[in-house]
Amino acid sequence: MVAFAQFHFDADKQILSHAQQVVPLRPKVAQLLRFLLARPQQVIARETLLDALWQHGEYRDAALTQSMAELRQALGDDAQQPRFIRTVPQQGYQWICPLTQVNRNKRCMIWATFLSIALLIIGGVIGYVSQSAPKPVMAQEARPALTILPLNNDTEVAANAWWGYALHAALVARLQSDYQLVPPAQQAEVNSNKQVALTLSRQQQRYVLTINSAGQQHKIVVEQLDMAFDSVADQVIAALNLLPDGHASQTRRSETASQDYYRGLQALDEQGSRLAKSYFEAALTQHPQHLAAQLELARIIWQQGELAQASAVFTSMDVSNAAPAIKVRYYLYQAELSKAQGYYAQALTDVQLGLDLAQRHQLLEQLATAYQLQADLLWLDQQWDAHSKALNSAYALIGSRALAYQDAQRAFYLANPPVAGPEEKRLLDLQSSREVLHNTITYYRQSPQRLLLARALFAYGQNYLVPVVESEPSLLEALEIASNLGEDYLRKQILTYLGFYYIQLHRGDEALTYLAQVEPDPLWLPQYELHWLLRGMAIMDGALTHRDAPGLASAIETFEQLLAWDKVSVMTAAHAQLMLGWSLIRQGELEQAEAHVMQARAVYQRLNLADTLSYTRYTQMYIRLLRGDAEAALAVIVDPHNASHLELLYGAAAAWFVQDNTLSYQLSELLAAREHSDALIAQLSQIRAGSEHTFQLVSTILDKPYSVYCQSNWAL
Repeated sequence: MVAFAQFHFDADKQILSHAQQVVPLRPKVAQLLRFLLARPQQVIARETLLDALWQHGEYRDAALTQSMAELRQALGDDAQQPRFIRTVPQQGYQWICPLTQVNRNKRCMIWATFLSIALLIIGGVIGYVSQSAPKPVMAQEARPALTILPLNNDTEVAANAWWGYALHAALVARLQSDYQLVPPAQQAEVNSNKQVALTLSRQQQRYVLTINSAGQQHKIVVEQLDMAFDSVADQVIAALNLLPDGHASQTRRSETASQDYYRGLQALDEQGSRLAKSYFEAALTQHPQHLAAQLELARIIWQQGELAQASAVFTSMDVSNAAPAIKVRYYLYQAELSKAQGYYAQALTDVQLGLDLAQRHQLLEQLATAYQLQADLLWLDQQWDAHSKALNSAYALIGSRALAYQDAQRAFYLANPPVAGPEEKRLLDLQSSREVLHNTITYYRQSPQRLLLARALFAYGQNYLVPVVESEPSLLEALEIASNLGEDYLRKQILTYLGFYYIQLHRGDEALTYLAQVEPDPLWLPQYELHWLLRGMAIMDGALTHRDAPGLASAIETFEQLLAWDKVSVMTAAHAQLMLGWSLIRQGELEQAEAHVMQARAVYQRLNLADTLSYTRYTQMYIRLLRGDAEAALAVIVDPHNASHLELLYGAAAAWFVQDNTLSYQLSELLAAREHSDALIAQLSQIRAGSEHTFQLVSTILDKPYSVYCQSNWAL
């Protein structure tokens, strides 16, 4: 027996207690505590803990992070100001609280009580089994029989199971004097036994506890999984009227508001924000200070374009005394609004406030959400290293779920660079993302949650590893669902991406059809400038495909107007410079074209965008080949082994023109080793088959630099 602060821990039975009450722990968390207590004051590496407790499993690292967070929460410890477990940066963890060995015999009766509660929590026997034979269940006092079934954890996060154990214990403590509590394993022995079934699920970043008993169903919104189990137990008891203490009548008004609030959350997932808005408004009519309903209403309002009204709702909210989960959501929702307006610095400030609060209170799901939003913002702010760290933190908490949507959206070239900084720093795993999203779609097809299905389909369609025969119908189905649900904000996002999607396929006319359905608003800065960039690209693509000179002039005018706009971002301006360079190549204005390409290249180089930078390199090579300067074209290649398809194509052709056949074949061999390069190798063969080394072959045989808009999509 080990004592520390106000806690006692029996290492043999793996039972933790505080003030003579059992503190529920998952078995793995109890093993973690035992391992730490056996090595006080030692700095224990994460790898040591993983080897000792998690020998197998795909997400060992995430499991350790979750278990450590649960242990700290059970102990009431703060990672920033620890009393028990200190995190040693780059090294591991250290148990820092003094320990005392306790005589087991002196505490045997107390531990008997603790053991009985622990067994009850996990569905074992009731009461301490003394040396005399226990009485049969039927021989106990004549009280109504009640079985509280183990909580069904439907949150998809195994770490949340501890909350079910704790709630079970709180219910037992409340009801054991008035009911004969029958374990599930023994309920068949008791006639007229009443059952209480509890299910914990996720709804819009908070938890919902569903209670089923005697044909009745009730739902309770649980804002955070904290230590306030008694309060939730009281709500369960009041909902089922298990104790005649008048509790239900006292809370009727707030319960009505909570019911409307839950209906609003359900409507968000199933019927869309228009219906959900009416429910949240109804909840606020019943309970004007219902902060959770105010938050959801503000979020819906700004997504409907009513910025002033949404800002007024946010400003009027007083969250100073709100539960931590409400405060975290308040900061994250404000960050989402600032992000949509292009105020990335303010959004990052709000996210950090939410992160700090979620970390302090160990709100793991909200912490992961905050890291994901932070990663998005850091991406948009071109902070590549910080982006990688944030995304990795989210992954450590909830595994591949954290990457599914982010990874898919990273394929969005021009709107977002294809790689977060240099290639070697890439954390994205599009294959895992594809599998996660495929399973998610399958699940939501069997549920009424249409909005979540639309979001999953949208992300799946953006994953460039998904073939066109699957991605195109996924995007179109997502658009149909969003339109039917009246989700205008999501609808515009899908329409915008469809514009880009069809540009990649050189179907510019179809791209314009979808982009024309978006009414861009300059208040939403990122979406506004992206819309005009893509519209210019779509016009350019159609003009290049159909040799339409007026269309090409229109594209050039669109890019020039975008560059003249005083609010255009540095990244979008660089993309417009590159597009303008491509358009001018088609018009034969090579000197101006190269000047624009070089301006784009300077930005990409400064921001360390390795893949995007290659677009400017091969464009510059093509311009120099058109001028007949093969030596200058070859000088652009920096690293042949990491060069793009077109860099190798143009390099091999340039080497052939200067009669460096050895270099030409070396570069063509590197190209041939790449996937989807057969057509490019055939073009080189045509160049070499020519009777003369003439540069006129460049414009007639070789692919143009604008022949593919996303190198990840050569397979298209």
